[in-house]
Amino acid sequence: MITLKKTLPLFFIIFLIWGETCPAQNTSSIDELLLEAGRRFDNSEESEALNIYLEVLKQETQNLEALWHTSLIYARVGYRYDSEEEMMENYQKALTYAEKTLELYPDEGYAHFVYAVANGRISDLSDSQTRIRKSHVVKKHAQKAVELLPNYAPAWHLLGLWHSKIANVGSARQFAAGLFSDGLPEGASNQKAVEYMQKAIRLQPEQTLRYKLDLARHYERAGENNKAIQILKEVVQITPKNDIDRWNLERARDLLKKLS
Repeated sequence: MITLKKTLPLFFIIFLIWGETCPAQNTSSIDELLLEAGRRFDNSEESEALNIYLEVLKQETQNLEALWHTSLIYARVGYRYDSEEEMMENYQKALTYAEKTLELYPDEGYAHFVYAVANGRISDLSDSQTRIRKSHVVKKHAQKAVELLPNYAPAWHLLGLWHSKIANVGSARQFAAGLFSDGLPEGASNQKAVEYMQKAIRLQPEQTLRYKLDLARHYERAGENNKAIQILKEVVQITPKNDIDRWNLERARDLLKKLS
């Protein structure tokens, strides 16, 4: 019969070995998953990247990199659906992960960025009162994102989009906004919209197709169709690198046809 006295040393040896090896192995596994997810994300393989980030979150529920990327991918994937119901389903998931990211990491620029993105997406499908309320949220967190991440192109692009949409709200919507206590946020301008979108292009030229498409949409929104057409003619000459580029290129061709 093995006595407790004889088993104690073996128990502690196993405990020490487990304690020294398992966390390191787990960390190594997560690092490898994040590396692969990042590679997929950079290659615009968003669905594949999302699956890996979700796997990371099963093992490490508070992982910053996985949290904010998961939120962002849900927002991006949702945008490409044709059904508003499917869009909103993905946007709500994006907001859930963004809220968790911001709660856990309030000093991280990426947390503010994805929180602004998710609220902006939901705003696009919401009633007037919700849009007005969320426009304040998007402004606050987009500005915080560029403050904390001055070289992160998507944050500047987002802030440019905010300026474009708010600066070009029609008079009827401005009147409606005045009926609510918050009203529309102040300080939006077409000049800043163009400035920030162009800054995003300079910071991340590999995303020129997507950024210039949104710049063309801005000019259309501002009633400057000739400038929109000029930009779109540049966009349709860009060779797409992946399926998302091809999706955006098709939208650029449709808009060019509409404005020409």
